[in-house]
Amino acid sequence: MSASVIEQILARVAACLAAAGLSVFRGRVDAFNDDELPAVNLRRADSNIDAIGTHGERISVGFDIEHYVTTAGAWESAADALHMQVHATLLADAPLAALGRGLRCTATDTQGESTDRVIGRLTARYQMQVFVRPGDFTRAIS
Repeated sequence: MSASVIEQILARVAACLAAAGLSVFRGRVDAFNDDELPAVNLRRADSNIDAIGTHGERISVGFDIEHYVTTAGAWESAADALHMQVHATLLADAPLAALGRGLRCTATDTQGESTDRVIGRLTARYQMQVFVRPGDFTRAIS
């Protein structure tokens, strides 16, 4: 069976970030080791489906990108720099743009943890619109 347009988008996001030289994980729940950082973790978020007349549906695809860094200094600045690298990579990726419309970052949140080292996480929420035929979530239409 074909993957949903949501999974197609998430796979493309992971592929373009990995091609940019980033350490990319998908749905990771385990803690990161220092030698794995900086890293990004891609997570599926809420998606909404709205009927557009009788011939189409709009899927608002949501996904989170968690940006993990470890540093002795300003971890928020380091996480922000990683986020800006990721953001620029996503916006420049033509195959990703072809999968939907209106890719945008809608929110960010930061969280830091300190035990014997500081690990910071900046989570960026992204959204993208995809139009499909009613009931067929595997193929985008223009």
